Amino acid sequence: MTITIIGAGNIGGTLAEKWKSAGHDILIGARDPNDEETLKWAQGIGARVMPIADAVKAGDAVLIATPGKVVADLAASLGDALNGKLVMDATNMAGPLGTAPGFEALRAIGADAVKVFNCTGWENLADVRYGDQVADMFMAGGSEAAKGTVRDLVKAVGFEECHDLGGDDKVPILEGFALVWIDLAIFQKMGRGIAFKLMRR
Repeated sequence: MTITIIGAGNIGGTLAEKWKSAGHDILIGARDPNDEETLKWAQGIGARVMPIADAVKAGDAVLIATPGKVVADLAASLGDALNGKLVMDATNMAGPLGTAPGFEALRAIGADAVKVFNCTGWENLADVRYGDQVADMFMAGGSEAAKGTVRDLVKAVGFEECHDLGGDDKVPILEGFALVWIDLAIFQKMGRGIAFKLMRR
């Protein structure tokens, strides 16, 4: 699969490396495809750098790992290029609690959007293991086919399970769930070495 990464910071960059190691082709969608630092990093992992619109058109799936506040504008600028495209929204909320404006903007232009990878730190993407336990991931979105592919990509990163919270209407729950991790890790000073796992009896 060819996966386009928009936002190759800690989250996007770590996932790019993981998926490349799993055998996927990685495209980096960049505002400046000639940026020397981006080119050097991409070359190091065997990825290609392109203008954002070109990378989106060439990809089978897209990961958006930008600041949440830019997603709506990004969706508007890409328009038809995202229509029918599998889009993984890994951003954090940009609106009031209980809303998901970036995700809603992606759905409005016809993207098969799935909210995923937003409720943990990048460190847990780099290493999902905690002793003999393996962290879980959570997702939500309206396309069952898209979520099936996303589950496979989540497991390629190493997570034990990817729990499906439901359709588009459940995305705000995941937006809020991310705040739980942020609050515990940063404001409650538990540190970033924490992850979520669903336990069953």
